Amino acid sequence: MQIKDVIDTKHKKLIFKQHGDAKMILAYHTMRNGTCFGGIRLLPHGAGAKGVKDALRLSEAMTYKLALIGSPYGGCKAVVFLPKEGKSDKFLRDIGVLVEEEQGKFIAAIDFGFEPKDAITIRETTEYIFAIVGSEFGQSGVTTAHGVMKGIRASLNHAYDSDEIAGKSFVVQGLGSVGVVVARELIKEGGNVSVCDLDKQKLEEFVGVATIVPPEKFLDLDVDVLVPCGPAYILNKETIPKLKSKIIAGGANCLLEDEVSDDALLHKSGVLVAPDYVINAGGVMQGIEELIGGSTEDAVNKLSIITRNLEIIYKRSKEEGRGTYSIAKEMAIEKIAE
Repeated sequence: MQIKDVIDTKHKKLIFKQHGDAKMILAYHTMRNGTCFGGIRLLPHGAGAKGVKDALRLSEAMTYKLALIGSPYGGCKAVVFLPKEGKSDKFLRDIGVLVEEEQGKFIAAIDFGFEPKDAITIRETTEYIFAIVGSEFGQSGVTTAHGVMKGIRASLNHAYDSDEIAGKSFVVQGLGSVGVVVARELIKEGGNVSVCDLDKQKLEEFVGVATIVPPEKFLDLDVDVLVPCGPAYILNKETIPKLKSKIIAGGANCLLEDEVSDDALLHKSGVLVAPDYVINAGGVMQGIEELIGGSTEDAVNKLSIITRNLEIIYKRSKEEGRGTYSIAKEMAIEKIAE
């Protein structure tokens, strides 16, 4: 392994390093008690500067996510780039080596771009990757989805004075480990559901029970709740004015391209937004339980904190005339200061 560079930012540390086929950008936003949680995101070969942006933004979001659930752990994030030759077992094992080198400071899980089985191979070279499919805890996507469902209900209750899902309309973007569970639950509870995904195979189970929409059209739908569970930065000054949804509440990370101006624009537009690092905290809650010797059931039993946080954020947003992200970030920083 050869560390290429370590540079100073407002983060505690931003590391560029490589082992074999794996090139990693690892951002520690806060160290807190010395152990940090964060996912590993896979980006296309040659993504370059986008990797730095993702590592910085997503690690900061992890800090706020952990603070808002009362956790003492720090926030971090890793980004790796797909080799020209594509994903291989060697590449995945090389990622594990880079995680292992952090000696437990970085508690990892796979994120956007990986398949569930990839974590099994990464685990061959590191003990510090959690939420492994087939393990006692299993993937964290299911626990994340349960938390997202609580967030959707809290958002409906604030907007409509009822958390009833039946009869309400939803569009779920992205049918990965989180989105697919959310879509199934919404359908089960009587929601009028539309779904979209770039992978046509993932759409097959929803034929006849949900409306299939093209990925480029999901933001335009006039629905009660937009449920983004895919890539980051989908909400910006170009897309926000086109929104017809009343509520945005989903599992995707870093929804806003610019967290300050886009938050203000959404608030001015009257769109109720559940900040991503509040509503999708279920996955890291499961990871913490795995680290401390708890259980998935313990994590699920604590998901009500998502509802409580959103109720406080929505109330303060309405009273103070500010966007929900502004309120959520302020709350997180206050908790860290305590």
